[in-house]
Amino acid sequence: MRVSANALLATSFPAVLLLLCGHGILAFNNIYSTRTYIRTHTTTTCLQANLSRRNSLERISTAPLVALLPSLANTPMADAKCTDIDSCREIGEKKEEKDLKENPITITENGSRYKVLKTGFGDEVVKDDSKIDLIYSVSTLSNGYIYSQGMGYENIDVGNGKKMKDAGLDSLRVEIGKQDVPVGIESALVGMKKGERRRVELPPRVGFATSNWKPEPTTKRGKAGIEGYKRILEGNGPNQPGFPAATVWDVEILRIRS
Repeated sequence: MRVSANALLATSFPAVLLLLCGHGILAFNNIYSTRTYIRTHTTTTCLQANLSRRNSLERISTAPLVALLPSLANTPMADAKCTDIDSCREIGEKKEEKDLKENPITITENGSRYKVLKTGFGDEVVKDDSKIDLIYSVSTLSNGYIYSQGMGYENIDVGNGKKMKDAGLDSLRVEIGKQDVPVGIESALVGMKKGERRRVELPPRVGFATSNWKPEPTTKRGKAGIEGYKRILEGNGPNQPGFPAATVWDVEILRIRS
């Protein structure tokens, strides 16, 4: 189906949403694809257009690994002109090839997948029995924030009734192999250097259940977020069955202790 930009502009807004959200732009099946040039800019709109939570998640789950790929915004490729879906797809394909060549996605043995966001330094790397300090954030595939520790997104008490952002003030001690974090995160940590940051897509089969839901959020907002994620996994009665939604983690190594 070929849709011109003029045709989209001439269509009512609800109809445009139906076209963009309902005709496959959210469901190209190549897992490493950034072919969804339009989708990158319409996902939020689709989710806000009173689509059911489950339908939104189903579309997101069939979408490519966009969470691990750099944003198309503010890039030369994003400035390229496209006049219809096919030309936008072509732009996305070229961007995909460039991204994967420069920074490929790595799939671990247990199925978690990651990209390096920031390179580390030094000769020491995380091993399968290392003790490390790290900071992290957890979100949904659609960039819905759940909780974090040490990333500067949360406020923590510093005494005298004062609160400050937790960047530089908080971190998590992890011993690889002890399930201080989900096993899918453990596998993605191995090989990291001090200062390195990775973005990990975590399937639920190697997710929170494997670490007894550790690490636990410490803030009210974080606790509410993780309870909401549990409800997505478990469902809510026969009309809302559970859904295997993945999470996305940003993890950075602060210190390798052993």
